[in-house]
Amino acid sequence: MFNTNKLSSAVRRGILLASSASMFAAPMALAQSDDENSAEPVEKIQVTGSRIKRVDLESVSPVTVITAESIALSGDTSVAQVLRNSSINTFGSFRGQSGYGSGASASSEVNLRGLGAGATLVLMDGRRLPGLGYDGGSSSDMSMIPMSIVERIEILRDGASAIYGSDAVAGVINIITKKQFDGVNVGYSFEDPGADGGNSSKYNFSAGVTSDKGSIVFIAEHENTQEVSDVAVSGDYALNSYSTYSPVANFYDSDAGAYLYNEDLCGDVADTSIESDRCGYYYGNTTWLYGATEKNSLMTKVEYELAENLQLITRFSAMQTSTDTRYAATPVSTSSLTIDADNAMNPYGQDGSVYFRTSSLGTRDTKTEKTTFEMVSGLEGYTEIAGNEWDWQVYYQRTSAKEEVFGYNLVNDIVVQDLIDTEQLDLFNVQGLSTDDWYAYNADLLTNADHTGTYQTTQMRDIIDGSISGQLFSNNFMTVSAVFGAEYSYLDFEQVSDPESGLGIISGGSGGDDVYASRERQSYYTELAIELPHEVEVSAALRYDGYELEGDTGASISTSEFSDTVPKLGISWRPTESLLLRASWGEAFRTPTMSEMFATISYGFPDAYDSYYCDTLGNPGSDDSYCSSGQQHLTYYGGNPDLSPENSESLTLGVVYDVTDDLSLEVSYYQYDYENKIEDIDVEDLIAADLDGTSSSIVRDSDGKITSITSGYTNYSEVTTNGFDITANYDLATEIGNFGVNLEYSHVFSYEEEGTEWAGELFYPDNRANLTVDWTDGDKWTASWRTLFIGANGETFYSSYDYADNYFKHNVTVSYHVNDNVKVSAGIANLTDELEEYLPGEWRGFDDTLYDPLGRTVSFNVQASF
Repeated sequence: MFNTNKLSSAVRRGILLASSASMFAAPMALAQSDDENSAEPVEKIQVTGSRIKRVDLESVSPVTVITAESIALSGDTSVAQVLRNSSINTFGSFRGQSGYGSGASASSEVNLRGLGAGATLVLMDGRRLPGLGYDGGSSSDMSMIPMSIVERIEILRDGASAIYGSDAVAGVINIITKKQFDGVNVGYSFEDPGADGGNSSKYNFSAGVTSDKGSIVFIAEHENTQEVSDVAVSGDYALNSYSTYSPVANFYDSDAGAYLYNEDLCGDVADTSIESDRCGYYYGNTTWLYGATEKNSLMTKVEYELAENLQLITRFSAMQTSTDTRYAATPVSTSSLTIDADNAMNPYGQDGSVYFRTSSLGTRDTKTEKTTFEMVSGLEGYTEIAGNEWDWQVYYQRTSAKEEVFGYNLVNDIVVQDLIDTEQLDLFNVQGLSTDDWYAYNADLLTNADHTGTYQTTQMRDIIDGSISGQLFSNNFMTVSAVFGAEYSYLDFEQVSDPESGLGIISGGSGGDDVYASRERQSYYTELAIELPHEVEVSAALRYDGYELEGDTGASISTSEFSDTVPKLGISWRPTESLLLRASWGEAFRTPTMSEMFATISYGFPDAYDSYYCDTLGNPGSDDSYCSSGQQHLTYYGGNPDLSPENSESLTLGVVYDVTDDLSLEVSYYQYDYENKIEDIDVEDLIAADLDGTSSSIVRDSDGKITSITSGYTNYSEVTTNGFDITANYDLATEIGNFGVNLEYSHVFSYEEEGTEWAGELFYPDNRANLTVDWTDGDKWTASWRTLFIGANGETFYSSYDYADNYFKHNVTVSYHVNDNVKVSAGIANLTDELEEYLPGEWRGFDDTLYDPLGRTVSFNVQASF
């Protein structure tokens, strides 16, 4: 089903004649008669992983090809879901949840081999997609790509910076869009998950015309998805999912080491409960796991033959998403609230700290708007040089991407502290009001502290590129083909938060990490393919990228320059028509993002256990709430203009074997050494190194508790990993129809980061597999059963969590052609309603990067063509 095998000769030729895998390919010749075909040379095509067109679909690097037809039968309904469920997406991929700032709650990434989303390059028709604003333009948002434009997805399972430049470390994902379509197609689909909410409906429209001179295609899609609350998955009052920051304020007496609060109010105010020695707030009762989303997209592609050897190709696309997410009411936590002993609203007669949440303002609701426009236009042709035909192409690409985030019901800390100091805010009901009157009294005052946070990123990118490829030399012994090319790129990147957030006086947001930067790149590349006797092919590629960057760090204008030249070598040998042996080695790199280099100071609240306060000072028993791995710490971050590129070296070895015309196998071994990785210095590492409480990066109060932490980016991390992939495809024709079986399996031998082996540990499964069995009667009916497997993982490093057992998810899909124009499909994903939880009963006690928390999902789709 997901085809990675070496195709049989007949199938290969059929595919070659049916479609081209490259946007650079010259126009395909019109169909000829059988006699003419016998004399016609086989058309060459270009596949992902090489810029040189060739007869064979297989090259020295392994490529997984996922067609639109196989996606329709898989049970996956989005590009993000297809990639998340791929076995080579080793440890899962981030899926946006409410509570993530700067637009991350509305994004989905892909993380091949576990090397990070920024280490996977995503292309559309061989061209870079814009990166996400919140991570400095590095990783791409897979949730924005509409399914209706996808013809197939090609995944290069190998490092390829020598071909594509920066970010192609773990691999390359190339979304090939539809380019030829005659007539009109309209469609509708919906999904209904087992969990409450999450229902989605999708409408798509396609129209196209093809003639002898070219083609035009127009595709539009509209999708609506409802929100999913955390209660729908985790339930009400999920275990231990309470916070000290409560709408019934907790007063901390440092002298007595005790919390005090109004016991009459606690439990009477919604979602509050007496927990141990304080009033807790169950935040999970009001939060949404996934937001409500509306998506609109359109794409038009035109290919027109200007002359016999000249073709105009243009593509315009526009994608827009709007996502509403919800998180618990704002805790006033960016700044520490205090109340003096002589304050009239202090019933305890002691100076103390106040832990308070402004639930009367409402939940923290966030709206994220993303808009991307892209225009690609170019000329392709061929010319004769020294008796050989050379293909050439020149392109211009313009991309405009904008993300806007509006955070409602945030809190201005200074205003709240002023309301306390001026003896207006009655946090402990000193006035003796009823619960409703007390709540209303404070609610009226707190409207003065209400703040709407804004965050915006804009990216304007221009790319001009050109290349020429053809045959350099040929004799009876060898044939040498080559491609030579160059690119110029300019990126203007801006990221701005509202001024108050930038000052660090707003609680509930994600800070003011502003960026004003630009980046200029010049690239030059070449690639050689040498065909030798006995079906041996040697390939070599070399690419140079030079960067000039400038950014405003807030203190000054900083500039930086760096360059990288990376090679790639490969060899393949076909001892028989049905057997292919191949190997490739290469270097890759990833440039620092604009945020990593030029971000001004921002802040966040990462979780970490304070070993100095809790262990060295011996406080865990007296303060078990603070002394937990889930304790959040105010942490400040900033950019580092002195960063250098990350570097990687990869090796792949593989065998592709057509055992019979109906059975094919592929086995590939991979290894990566990824070093000089850029990391924000881990808060846990900073705390662990603070043995005596004197670290210059950590500010503590008089008791020794952490007040704030200062972190940042540096080149210091290294990851090494190796493993293998197995793919098998089998076709069986019977009297009752044709069956197909596809297996893809990935095993991780080792995944080591900074000397720690993670393969097989919790969140790092060392086995993933997908098994698909499909059937068609050759006429009306098609059916598929797909089983997704994630191996057991856990125990060693996370003994407080449950061990994750072997996980099986079954998807069933059936489709029926009502007539020549109408097709209907229905499916059930996660048929047995499986959910793997590492903290059963806890709020978000599951890993949704790997496992689907929405339960059994029913889907329906109808498509009509005219």
